[in-house]
Amino acid sequence: MIDSPFLGAIPTERLSGGVKTLILMKFDSDHIFNASACGDNCAPWILRIGQEKNLTIRLGYLMNFGKESFDIEIVNLHRIVHSMKELNEAVMDHHLL
Repeated sequence: MIDSPFLGAIPTERLSGGVKTLILMKFDSDHIFNASACGDNCAPWILRIGQEKNLTIRLGYLMNFGKESFDIEIVNLHRIVHSMKELNEAVMDHHLL
């Protein structure tokens, strides 16, 4: 049971797949996480967690990481991208989806 100051008591089975995946990302450093379970609303949290520690995720779609600059390594390409434009171009040019 999670005690939320805003929503009251929430059973863990009622959490979204995205929230469950974010919790695992935050506290488990030994796995690759399927971020396809996360919506675009999880992107800022993924970037924040990624600033705190190395984080490897798998995405089956082009998640919107926003307009601000970021550092994301596309492991398949051994390439770091810094913007959504660079991310989109790298994914599309190399047929990663």
